[in-house]
Amino acid sequence: MKQKLTILLAMIVAVFLVFVYFRIGPRSWDVQVTGVTGDGRHVQYRIETLRAGTTDPLIFRNEDAGFMPPYLKFDSADLQSTASRVARNCPETTVKMNGYSMRIPWLDMFPNATSIQAPEECLKSPTSQTGGASTNRAGVRH
Repeated sequence: MKQKLTILLAMIVAVFLVFVYFRIGPRSWDVQVTGVTGDGRHVQYRIETLRAGTTDPLIFRNEDAGFMPPYLKFDSADLQSTASRVARNCPETTVKMNGYSMRIPWLDMFPNATSIQAPEECLKSPTSQTGGASTNRAGVRH
């Protein structure tokens, strides 16, 4: 009897862990990147988005996962730079944001972004879009 109870308990735990993995495990969202915030040190990086085709906001945290399998993420600053370029160059374009976890407002929990799949024109630097010339704040090309 005790062995059957142990097996039943192990099966319940396994089903629960599978449910949790599929609920907060790796996912992709179709979003429009609207902005970025944070400095990565004192203020956590955040990527502000809207769900594609709606006005529903979805905020992602952007922090290194370290050695946590299966993510092994160490490039949050690079991802923040990519998100900033997408927000600046293509605010109306739908991109695919990959990440894990889910949004739970009352726990102040945000999904963590791991990568952004965007069209090439959204990822180009401003100087490559203007033919190599850049402009200063006064709008003067040099």
